[in-house]
Amino acid sequence: MSEPGSVCRNCGAANPRGNNFCGRCGAFVGAPASSAEQGSRPIVARPGDRRVQRLALIVYGITAFFLLSCLILTIVVIIWRP
Repeated sequence: MSEPGSVCRNCGAANPRGNNFCGRCGAFVGAPASSAEQGSRPIVARPGDRRVQRLALIVYGITAFFLLSCLILTIVVIIWRP
């Protein structure tokens, strides 16, 4: 038995279940997905999230470089102390 689909709000055409766009006019008709369908979708990072992650990585890298430089400088000064 075929499950009912959605009706286009733009032109009134009936569309099979799972169609996100109307077959007649192309308007968006996607109904909210069931919980089973939502769980199977991959999680995609938004572009803003990647920018924040990249910035955090740069800041952590600069901080690590600075701390390592301070440590090396401290060791060199202690060893070469007259």
